[in-house]
Amino acid sequence: MMQGIIENGRHPRLRVMLASPTTTIDFKALFDSGFDGEVALPYFVADQLRLEIVRFAEVTYANGQKIEEIVCEGEIFWHEERRPVEIVLSEDDQPAIGTSLLQGCWVMMDFIYNTFNIDRPT
Repeated sequence: MMQGIIENGRHPRLRVMLASPTTTIDFKALFDSGFDGEVALPYFVADQLRLEIVRFAEVTYANGQKIEEIVCEGEIFWHEERRPVEIVLSEDDQPAIGTSLLQGCWVMMDFIYNTFNIDRPT
């Protein structure tokens, strides 16, 4: 099981580790249930990973704005395994994980104790 926290009673965050061919980086990511991708990173984090661009994708933000964003490939350590992920780069300064990454998982958020857990069925 992966465990995170709900910061300030509103923001579920999980510590994740991403890898590229050149380096690995560890950071806290916001779980964004409105993001249907896997991982979103600010440009400055992607620069640290030296990610390669694989394509461009149109992204629709919560405010309805549509923007063509850069998509890169990397690997995430997810449930103690390395797995390939698509990473959307954005101007947002908050790294995020989206609902595509959570497919096949149970997600539990406890807003009394401010805990956030992700588990896979056994």
